[in-house]
Amino acid sequence: MRIKHRTLLRTKELRKLLKGFKNTPGLIHQALREGSPGKVSVERIVLDNKSELYLVQGELWLVKTQHALFPGLPVLLADNVTLPRVVVDMGAVAHIANGADVMAPGIFNLDKQVKVGDLVVIIDQKNLVPLAVGRMLLSTDEIQERNRGRAIESLHYVGDQLWKLAKELSV
Repeated sequence: MRIKHRTLLRTKELRKLLKGFKNTPGLIHQALREGSPGKVSVERIVLDNKSELYLVQGELWLVKTQHALFPGLPVLLADNVTLPRVVVDMGAVAHIANGADVMAPGIFNLDKQVKVGDLVVIIDQKNLVPLAVGRMLLSTDEIQERNRGRAIESLHYVGDQLWKLAKELSV
């Protein structure tokens, strides 16, 4: 993954982007919630694979791929964006940290209002630290009934290329 283009968003572009989050206010960065859009630095980075990264004050806020729009792990670690939480048992942590999807038996606890297709943050049972961002593939009822199969598709995890690029950009 290489950076193809890098620009600061104008206030007008940022307001247009923020309009898209009216239904999902948890995805708005805390700095944008508290300040006015014109006073917060938001940078758009286009990668060679046509993905886009949005950095707020130098912190990876959003990742936009051809298939999804989701928050970056650094912003979730800093608690600047909120998503429904899925707690996984410690036996699943190593697999998730290597990019595996979350299987239903590995889920220890999850927010009950989560629906199929919703974005969630995957955290470990012991340290309660974000490990990955994923998209729900099964409903909470299906997970409890079947207790088998893939439950969450992993979109972004600790140690992936986006994580490494975000670390490089924040230096």
